[in-house]
Amino acid sequence: MLAGRKGANWLSDMCQNHNIKTRPGIVDIGIRYELPDKVMEDINKYMYEGKFIGRPYPFKDKVRTFCQNPSGFVSSEVYDENIALVNGHSYKNKKSTNTNLAILVSHNFTYPFHNPILYGRNVAKNLNELGDGNIVIQRLGDIFRGKRTWKEELEKNSVVPTLKSAVAGDITFAIGYRTMSDIINFICEMDKVVEGFAAPDNLLYGPEIKFYSNELVLNKNFESSVKGLFAMGDGCGMTRGLMMASSSGVQMARIIEQ
Repeated sequence: MLAGRKGANWLSDMCQNHNIKTRPGIVDIGIRYELPDKVMEDINKYMYEGKFIGRPYPFKDKVRTFCQNPSGFVSSEVYDENIALVNGHSYKNKKSTNTNLAILVSHNFTYPFHNPILYGRNVAKNLNELGDGNIVIQRLGDIFRGKRTWKEELEKNSVVPTLKSAVAGDITFAIGYRTMSDIINFICEMDKVVEGFAAPDNLLYGPEIKFYSNELVLNKNFESSVKGLFAMGDGCGMTRGLMMASSSGVQMARIIEQ
């Protein structure tokens, strides 16, 4: 059975129904950030997909960039219960003048809360409601000024949105203070490394949420608390990306071969 990140909620239900042991895991909550290619020129040229990690004050949560798309396009995905999440991609032959990337904050909740998937879904639902079922977009400068973004302002913005269905609004109404502070402070720190990263016309789309949060309790052979039931990859909370998920598959094959 292939669950993947998209099936995290389904897997959580299965574990509860069949008494499969799990532990509260991490949920990544954040936004998709869009800015001009010229700002990211050196990173795009020498790294293509740069990876930046920070622990900004005051909370020192882990904040990271993920899935960077030079000359790419922001996109929307629909998950279970019609929850819309933002994502991004690049084409081989079709190019924009913008780079987009995720900025994600890792949250690991402690006692007594043990349902990070539900928390992430509630953030997404609230943002979807603010956007009337669509992705919400806001200019960075408007966040600094403490105001929402209006459609008329977006039409005159120097950074032209590549996701045309996104609705201008205020993502700070739905993303919590701690998460939003982490994101804004990270952007400001990044501006010291990449000049223009915190330019006011840069765009934030929300929500972008990664549901890795249902972590199965596994032994060294990837076997769960139910004898003969094995798990691997992103879907069970073991890994957080294509490379690690693929590696876990290789290791699982070696275990089966023994």
